Amino acid sequence: TDSVVLEAAEKGESFHVPLVAVIVSQDGVPLSQTVGNGEAEVSDDTVMRILSRRPQEYRYRSYLYTVRNLSDGRRLVVIMDTELDSMNPMRLLTRAVLLLLVGLMMMTVGYLLSRFVTKPAAEAMRREKQFVSDASHELKTPLGAISINAQALAGIGARQRTTESDSNFERHIQNILRESERMNRLVERLLTLARIEEENEVEKTVLSLSSCVEEMALTYESVAYEKGVDYDYEIAGDILIRGVEDDLRQLAAILIDNAIRHTKESGRVTVNLRRVRSSAELIVENTGEGIAPEALPHIFERFYQADASRSSGSFGLGLAIAKAIADRQGAVISVGSIPGDTTVFRVEFGSVAA
Repeated sequence: TDSVVLEAAEKGESFHVPLVAVIVSQDGVPLSQTVGNGEAEVSDDTVMRILSRRPQEYRYRSYLYTVRNLSDGRRLVVIMDTELDSMNPMRLLTRAVLLLLVGLMMMTVGYLLSRFVTKPAAEAMRREKQFVSDASHELKTPLGAISINAQALAGIGARQRTTESDSNFERHIQNILRESERMNRLVERLLTLARIEEENEVEKTVLSLSSCVEEMALTYESVAYEKGVDYDYEIAGDILIRGVEDDLRQLAAILIDNAIRHTKESGRVTVNLRRVRSSAELIVENTGEGIAPEALPHIFERFYQADASRSSGSFGLGLAIAKAIADRQGAVISVGSIPGDTTVFRVEFGSVAA
């Protein structure tokens, strides 16, 4: 009997599993346990429950078992706890290594696939930006020629105007001049946007954000007055940041100009630059029709206009330029609006310079 028990224990040792051999008396009382490979122990209650099951069954909870009748009337129950087997340190280490290798493999495949998928899109975007830049440069020359010639013809028409046909001729020339100037503004904005998006690395210097915003606020004071808009600004002094001075002036100008253009007569525009703990915040607010909720996610997209039915002389590029400037500056620009009430543009700058 002891040799049978020892043989069962040795099998457990050879297969590296926690194996328990239990001798049960003729009366069904567990007499002794022999443990093979590791510290495993099975309670008498578990042994009794195993013995009470049908002979053809071999599993009870996490235990696998077999029962053999011995020649002296006693029984041998050999039990393996699969839960303890799963906690074997070597098995755990092996599984961890395998999981790590599978994880690394999946990350590598994902990275390669992402490059494969996104590379054409990135290349298409690069070509689009290059086209916009090249086309804008190419358009500048003929537009300049059209403008100069139209001005020359307008001058000739003014000196020689004697009939109604001459007056109509001059009116057409003035239309050409206005449209060429409009196209020139569009080209300039396209070039500005292309330049900002292409120049990833720019030299930033410590400058006065207060001075940049105040200069633009003063510039648009007369514009607001002529439109009959209540215009007010409050600029905190001595706010220094690292940035590009021309960009920051343009950012402030775009937001103020946009606010005035979308404010009706007797409406109100406020410009506020303030220090918020260790950072700075520029807020431009105006009353008016506001922006519809569905338009807000697209407001900084190129050529997007919330109300395409209104012709305000805008190309839908100003806010896209403002977003590009803010991104390059490391600032966060956002917009909130209550339709029929107010619209607020907010630019949150990073830490101010010491």
